[in-house]
Amino acid sequence: MQVATSANYVAGSSEDIAFKKLNAFRASQGLGPVNQDVRIDAAARSHAAYVTMNQSGADPHNEVVGKPGFTGVTVQDRLKAAGYASTRSSEVIAFSLQSSNPDTSAVDNLINSVYHRSAMMIQGLTHVGISGENANSPLYANFGAIKLQNNAGDFVSFYPTNQQTGVWLTHSLESPNPFYQEMDMTQANMCLKTSSPISVVSETSTALTVTSFTVTEDGQAMPLAARLITKSTSTQDTIYLPANEAYLIGKAPFKPNTKYNVRFIGNATGPATGTTNGLIVDKSWSFTTGSYTRSC
Repeated sequence: MQVATSANYVAGSSEDIAFKKLNAFRASQGLGPVNQDVRIDAAARSHAAYVTMNQSGADPHNEVVGKPGFTGVTVQDRLKAAGYASTRSSEVIAFSLQSSNPDTSAVDNLINSVYHRSAMMIQGLTHVGISGENANSPLYANFGAIKLQNNAGDFVSFYPTNQQTGVWLTHSLESPNPFYQEMDMTQANMCLKTSSPISVVSETSTALTVTSFTVTEDGQAMPLAARLITKSTSTQDTIYLPANEAYLIGKAPFKPNTKYNVRFIGNATGPATGTTNGLIVDKSWSFTTGSYTRSC
């Protein structure tokens, strides 16, 4: 994996906070760092300006040829237009939450979701460019890679991490809606019918099969009622999730300031594992929630 380099964002700025939190999250997952690239910064700022100018709320990740400020239809097109010939790209967009809690930034908000967490865990990414959040525009983080960085074939990560504290109680609002078959994406539904997502990830070229995935309140015998989301869960998940990721989301919020125990049993298959039958994944770990309720 590549070596981390420092960024030149203004200290304490939206960009600086996002850059540090993104890389702290990736480090917690055993992923290589994403280093700042000023060309991607420029692409992110241009797209943020385009969305603000055109009020493109229906599909904020794509642009329409001919509209004011157009620089490229997709994020990969826009990176290339800025001079970064990316072979892999991703984009996430979010506002910070109005809270004095320092762990409620735009990146924290994104980590606390299924599809956007996935976008920030792409293993091959090497560079990032950020357009900072302001009163009129959310934070835009664009990712790219010209030469991919790689994890070992036996790589496995999980989130929240072992012994992590301050875990959010519910899933963030996000679009697309990972629960679209079950409920609308509203704050009320997230507050009442979800927990913060738990994820397990194997090496990017492998397929992760779930045998058992449970979360249990410490001191209790019965696992929480929860929903499993993987690439095979729905047609939408086939589009937005890779085969090497699995997510478990409770059907009710976590309790505040409470310890939970997780158990995952499964199998990661593919040539990268170096085995015919794949890599057995059997992980047990625990985390403790905080008290942040995200407007609930």
